[in-house]
Amino acid sequence: MKKIFTAALLLTASLSFGQNMKKEKMTVAYIQPPMVHLEEGMGYTSQVILDYEEEINAELAKAEEEYQQALAEYPEKEAAAKAAYDQRYAEYEKALEEWNSKGTMGKIIEKQVLENSKPNAPGSYYPPSKPYKRQVTHQKLFNADQLASTYCRIEGLNQDPNGVQIEVHLFGFENDDPVVKKKEYTQVDSKTKAKKTIVKSHWEFNYRHSMSLRAVHPNGTIIFDEVPSSIADYKLYASADETRSHPSTNANTFVENLQPKIVETNMGIINWMLNDKLGTTEQKRDVQIIFVKNKKGEYDDLENAMFDAKEGYNMLTSRPDEAKAKIASAIEAWEGALEEGDMNDKKARINKKVIPDLYKNLLLACALTEEFTKAEDHYNATLRLDFSRGDEKDLKETMLLVNDLKERHQK
Repeated sequence: MKKIFTAALLLTASLSFGQNMKKEKMTVAYIQPPMVHLEEGMGYTSQVILDYEEEINAELAKAEEEYQQALAEYPEKEAAAKAAYDQRYAEYEKALEEWNSKGTMGKIIEKQVLENSKPNAPGSYYPPSKPYKRQVTHQKLFNADQLASTYCRIEGLNQDPNGVQIEVHLFGFENDDPVVKKKEYTQVDSKTKAKKTIVKSHWEFNYRHSMSLRAVHPNGTIIFDEVPSSIADYKLYASADETRSHPSTNANTFVENLQPKIVETNMGIINWMLNDKLGTTEQKRDVQIIFVKNKKGEYDDLENAMFDAKEGYNMLTSRPDEAKAKIASAIEAWEGALEEGDMNDKKARINKKVIPDLYKNLLLACALTEEFTKAEDHYNATLRLDFSRGDEKDLKETMLLVNDLKERHQK
């Protein structure tokens, strides 16, 4: 009976801290400073430059010049054609007069021998075709001002012609010659089980529209000048498969349709880069606050810390001072819990199942409240502990946020 009672006590003790971890998921909004800090009150002005437009304009100008020259030469050409026609008609009239002057017998003999050589009148006179301007086929030209106003706005900065000069250069759409890709498939009839070979085909080609982003300080210093690899690198386009030996749609259709799409995509990247470097932006991040399912008040401190952190995260952009106070309260609770932590005692209230998640909570909270030194100290403490690979990975990912925000705030 004594042994049974002892076993029951041990079971009760082991169950009392049988931690069931819970995650409160939410999206937190926070203010992200720029990577490059400008002088107080510094503004910006931006422009988009289509570098490839010059070549197109040159070809259009050449076509116009050819057309104007042809127009200038046309009167002389038309007069020469009319003069040539008039000469042929005069020759015809002379020949006709000579033919009419022949005797009747001569005409009979001539008809029999020469198959009637009566002269034929020239056809009606038609002037030469008037000149036309040749069509210049070229890639799409975009509205540079519209691109600048849409994609070159910097959050947190005012537009100022005397501020930082932003230039985005578009170098033009490029693509390989499209090729047809074919593949054979075996198709089995579900009823007859008969097999037949079908051919599917599609177009493939590489393409890009390279761009550069440049920012120049009013004093002439180049702040940055980049050709983003994500924009400069070629991408592979493959059209949808068709059950036929050759695609039904002309490849040029796909090439033309891609031109506005790639510019929209790339200018979106330019916009992100501009605001990442120079803008003060509101960012949103999906996060989770981890706590222990609270049984009989055993984890009131962690549950309350979760509520404090959640309330603080929700106020970060609207009431930052109150938000930081709430989050500081959560940090204090988590740090207090860690002080009683024991990685070697499974029965401890704060054991190795709970400790990693407390550190995850702390790193995130410290990052969002600019407590970067404290975040680094806590992370360094985890390096001495035997955490799982998954926990180590989660902590490293949060430290990326810590380091990024630290760099932005301390410049």
